[in-house]
Amino acid sequence: MNHRKKHISRVGSWIGASVLALSALLAPSAAQAAVDAGDPVYIGDKQGYGGTGVFPIWSEIPATGDPDFWAYCIEHDVSARTQLEGYVGNAEDYLGANYFTDPAVQGKVLWVLAHSYPALTLEEFGAAAGVPGISRNDAIEAAQYALWRYTDLDFDAAWAWETPDSEAAYWHLVNGANASAGMTPADFEVTATIDAPSAPQTADSLVGPFLVHTDQPTVSVAVDPTVSLVDADGDAIDANAVVDGQALYLDLRGSTAAGAATVSVTAQGSNATGKIISVPARTAPTPTAEAHAQTIILVAPSTATTTDEATVEWTTTVVPEPSIGTSLVDSADGDRILPWNGGTVIDTVAYQNLVPGTEYTLTGELQNKADGTATGITGSTTFTPETANGSIDVSFTIPTGYAGTTLVAFERLHEGTDTTGEPVAVHEDIDDAAQTVTIQDAPVTPTNPTPTPGPKGELATTGGTLPGIAVGTAGALLALGAMILFAGRARRKAVEVD
Repeated sequence: MNHRKKHISRVGSWIGASVLALSALLAPSAAQAAVDAGDPVYIGDKQGYGGTGVFPIWSEIPATGDPDFWAYCIEHDVSARTQLEGYVGNAEDYLGANYFTDPAVQGKVLWVLAHSYPALTLEEFGAAAGVPGISRNDAIEAAQYALWRYTDLDFDAAWAWETPDSEAAYWHLVNGANASAGMTPADFEVTATIDAPSAPQTADSLVGPFLVHTDQPTVSVAVDPTVSLVDADGDAIDANAVVDGQALYLDLRGSTAAGAATVSVTAQGSNATGKIISVPARTAPTPTAEAHAQTIILVAPSTATTTDEATVEWTTTVVPEPSIGTSLVDSADGDRILPWNGGTVIDTVAYQNLVPGTEYTLTGELQNKADGTATGITGSTTFTPETANGSIDVSFTIPTGYAGTTLVAFERLHEGTDTTGEPVAVHEDIDDAAQTVTIQDAPVTPTNPTPTPGPKGELATTGGTLPGIAVGTAGALLALGAMILFAGRARRKAVEVD
C-alpha cells in the first residue's frame, strides 16, 4: 500500500467533481429514514472543496427532496462514483484493504464522525473547535482530512489547507480522537418503535393501547389525523416526553364514526452513523473486494431522527336511539280519575339513551280519546340529564268543561330549546292506558214539581186516574155514612121526647 504524500494532496481524481449545488450552502435538513445492512441507497454528487467533500445520500430511490444522510470517503486511493446506487453494510462488510480494517482505527473514525460536521451543526462544531463562524467547506475539509489520517495514513500529513480555519478544526478532531479510546456502533444506536393494539377497536372509547419502545430518555409521539393522546385512565399525556414502555390511547370518547389514524414515534438521532456504503465498480454491478468503487461511510446530520409508526382502524359505535315512555296520573291522589271540574295531572316521562350534559325540551299535549282531537291543554319542561337514562315530570292543568271525557297525553322530546324541528323521541299512543286519565261525569241536580187540578176521575197532576169500580165504591160508602148519621140523629130525638 502506497502512502506517499502526493496521493494525499488536494490534487487528484476528484478535480473533475461537479460544482456545488445551491443546497450546499444550506445546513442538512431533518432526516427521518433508517437504513440497515443490505439496503440500497442513492449516492449524489460530492459537495465541498475540489480535493475533499461529502456525498449526499438518499435512502429512497429515486432520490427526491433533501438528502437523508451524508457520507465521507474512507478509501482515498480508490476512485469515487456518484449518481448511482450503493449498498449499506457494517464495518465487518468493508471490502477495502487499508487501515480501516483495524477495529481500533474504526473506533477513531467513529469518534471523528460524531464530533464533526454534519453530526454537529456548523455553529456547534465551530464553537467546539475554537473556530466560530467556520464555513461549511472548511468544516467538511477538516473532517475528511481527519478521517484519512486514520484510514489511509498512520501519521499526520502536511495537508494542503484551504484556510487556517480548516487546519484548526482538523487538529481539534485529531487531538480529540487520539485522546479518546474510540467509539463503537453501539454508541450510535437509537431505537424508537411503536406497536399498535391487536384487539378490534370501536369508536366512542379509548382506542389502544399503543406501546412505545425506545432506548432514549424520551421520544415524541404524534397522531395523523390529530386525535388527543391519553393514558389508560383517559388523562392527557405529554406527547413530547413519552418514555420506554409507556402505553398510549386515542381519546375517541364522544365520537361514533368509524375511522383510522397513524401514530408515529420520533427519537432524536440515528444509528446510520458509522455504517459503510459499498459502491459497484464500472465493470461489475455487484461490489466485491476485487472490484469496487470508493467506499464511503455514513454520518447522520444533527437533525436526523429515528421514527416508527403504527396504524389502527376502528369501527362505528351503534348508538341506541333515544326513547320515552309516560305515566299520567292525578296529582292530587295519584290515580287516573279526576273530578268532573278538572284538576292537575302529572306525566312522568321516562327517557333512555340521551346524551348526558345535553339540553333537551319535552313538550306534551292532552288529546281527546273519543275522536283523537287535540285539546290545546299543553305542558313542557327543559332539562339537562346527568345520565343517559332517567325521568322528568311534565304537568298539565285541566280546566272545567271536560266532564265525562277521557284524555290521553302525547309527548315529544327535542334536543335543545327549539321545538319546531324533528323530535328525537315521540310517545303518542291513543290506546296507552298508562298515559290516559278519565274525567268524572258532572252531577245531576234534582227538582220539586207543583201539583195541578185534574178532570173528574183523576187525581192532581202528581197522581193518576182512578178506575170506575173505585169511584162506585167511594159513592156507596158516602151514602152509608149519611144513613148512619141520620139514624143517630133520630134516636137522640126519641130519647128527648121520652
